[in-house]
Amino acid sequence: MQEFPSRRQLLLAVLTATVLAMLIEWAWWSTRAAGPLPRILGTAALVLVTTGTLALLLVHSRERARGERDAALRSAGDASALREAFMDVTPVGFAFFDRDLRYVHVNAALAAMNGLRPADHLGRRVTEVLPELGRLLEPRLRRALDTDTPVQDTLLQVETPAAPGEPRFWFGSYSRVRGAGGKVLGVIAALSELTERMRAEQSLQEHEGRLDVLTRSLPDYLWGGKLRGGVLRDFYCTPVIERTTGYPASAFTAPGPDGGPPPLWSDMVHPEDRARYRARLESLAPGAEAELEHRLICADGRVRWVRSRAAASALDSQHEVHVGCVVTDITDRRLADDLRQRLHDSFRRSAQEWRRTFDAVSSPLLVLGADGVVHRLNAAAIALFEGADPSGQPLVTAPHTPLRPGALLLVEELRRTHGSATREVTDPQSRRTWEVSAAWVDEAGGEDSRIILVATEVTHLLELQASLRRSETMAAMGAIVAGVAHEVRNPLFSISAVVDAVEATFGARAELKPYVDVLRGEVKRLNHLTQELFEYGRPTRGEWVQGPVRPVVEDALSACALAGEQAGVSVVSQLPAELPRVRMDSRRLFHVFRNVLENAVQHSPPGTHVHVAMEAVVEAGREWVRCTVRDGGPGFREEDLPHVFEPFFSKRRGGTGLGLSIVQRILEEHQGVIRLGNHSAGGAEVTLLLPAVSSPPAVQSVDSLAS
Repeated sequence: MQEFPSRRQLLLAVLTATVLAMLIEWAWWSTRAAGPLPRILGTAALVLVTTGTLALLLVHSRERARGERDAALRSAGDASALREAFMDVTPVGFAFFDRDLRYVHVNAALAAMNGLRPADHLGRRVTEVLPELGRLLEPRLRRALDTDTPVQDTLLQVETPAAPGEPRFWFGSYSRVRGAGGKVLGVIAALSELTERMRAEQSLQEHEGRLDVLTRSLPDYLWGGKLRGGVLRDFYCTPVIERTTGYPASAFTAPGPDGGPPPLWSDMVHPEDRARYRARLESLAPGAEAELEHRLICADGRVRWVRSRAAASALDSQHEVHVGCVVTDITDRRLADDLRQRLHDSFRRSAQEWRRTFDAVSSPLLVLGADGVVHRLNAAAIALFEGADPSGQPLVTAPHTPLRPGALLLVEELRRTHGSATREVTDPQSRRTWEVSAAWVDEAGGEDSRIILVATEVTHLLELQASLRRSETMAAMGAIVAGVAHEVRNPLFSISAVVDAVEATFGARAELKPYVDVLRGEVKRLNHLTQELFEYGRPTRGEWVQGPVRPVVEDALSACALAGEQAGVSVVSQLPAELPRVRMDSRRLFHVFRNVLENAVQHSPPGTHVHVAMEAVVEAGREWVRCTVRDGGPGFREEDLPHVFEPFFSKRRGGTGLGLSIVQRILEEHQGVIRLGNHSAGGAEVTLLLPAVSSPPAVQSVDSLAS
């Protein structure tokens, strides 16, 4: 492009020409009469002035041309940027080829379809970039170069690096491009990916074929249509409808008078079900489903039961709902259901009567097979299994129950003898005892034999027997002990008086003092034994009152304070201010707490503590006042625990063995409970339970609570 002079150069030329013209004009006027030379100079001045004017016009023209050129360049740049942006964002692949069919431009979409970078295309022929694709495209591109009519490919099957080994389907369009003057610049190609659509169409065709085979092979028939304004239109159905109803499929092709479904669609429904049928199906909401059972009147007059399952689609673009329905013949099932229901009702009534009778038995009752599998059990037996029902399980793997060990032995015995047997079973943890009876029962024909197990709890009966024996023994022993104590008291009084007299007469003699001390200590021990014998044999009578038990415990603590100080044992108590009232003989109850506290102090080494705590608790459905005394000694030995309440059983030097026996007897008078054990932190722990007067009598026995 030719360069114009610069603005500075043009301005300088104009100014110079103007100055020269003014000088020459001034000279001409001053030498006006001088002849031809002045005239020539004047003419030259005029020429210079004209030249300056033309130069100014030239500068203006140059500026305007430059502005037009810059605007054209900007417009061309914007158009190029817009074209590039459009080519890059469009999903259609574009490529421009020159007249030698070399790539001049490739957009990102076509490069991705080819599986190459755009730069890998530029300047190369299509056969060089993708040989297989080039053999297909070159003839089409050359045809496009020879004609102004676009060339199109309806279906182009190719294989590219973008998907090796996988055929792809493209739609192509090729057009010749002309430049200024009609010169042919090349050809532009537009390619679109059709692979997914082709696959979808092929899959749709396959599905339609499968669906046709499936619908013709099913015993159910299908119908469908569109719901518009609550009216079913565009009705269609499968030919299988003839197999179910006896009506030809052609009877369902013509629409009704109002454009709705064929009249037979609802007319063949039983009159009693017709209104419900139409209301349910014609009111389907978008996306809803419906299922109903109804009757059809077939072409031969038979009545068949069918189940219609209909589903509605969402609203389509025309605000219509597509409805499809599957109709299944359930006549045989309905007849079988009716018969099954009648049998079930009969069996249920029989089972309920048998179950009520079975559960009315208060004793646990189990019916086992000959192989030991639990077949049935009543409510009392389920309670023994802690609510679990082991029906169908072998008894040996059923949940644990105290009856299982003894019951298994009985089952094994009956499997050998086919007779009957009885065994007494005791649970060592709960100390409950059952008398388990078992009998072998043979069914008719000797098959499907059964073992019947019945458990009768005899815990309470045994407790009553033991309590009666203990009461009789204690009453007899109490009478003997009271008589012996009474007989011993008078001689002891005489011996004590003689010891006092000897000490008063010969007290000054030192050699007699040890003998007097021994006599006095033995007399004191015998007096203590006599007092405990009187307490043990004392008949049950006293002054019973209802009141708080805390003052009685506090009196016992005060009475044992001196013994604790002498033994170097501190007593720590935790007695709440508010506790339920109990019915008690406070004098006898004081003896209980004092005896327990003295034992705790005597068994605690110096420097240890005796802890006393009281609280209100609920056990066995009854409210109790519980007092716990824990010492700092070695605790009870396991082998001694079964004998600690026996009279005259003592492991302590100088003990009479009557303390805990007296405590137990007094607590039994108060309907209370005593428990002995060892604390996890060490030391013996004695727990005393007294029933609160506001609590109703407990269902569970006192002896079972003591366990």
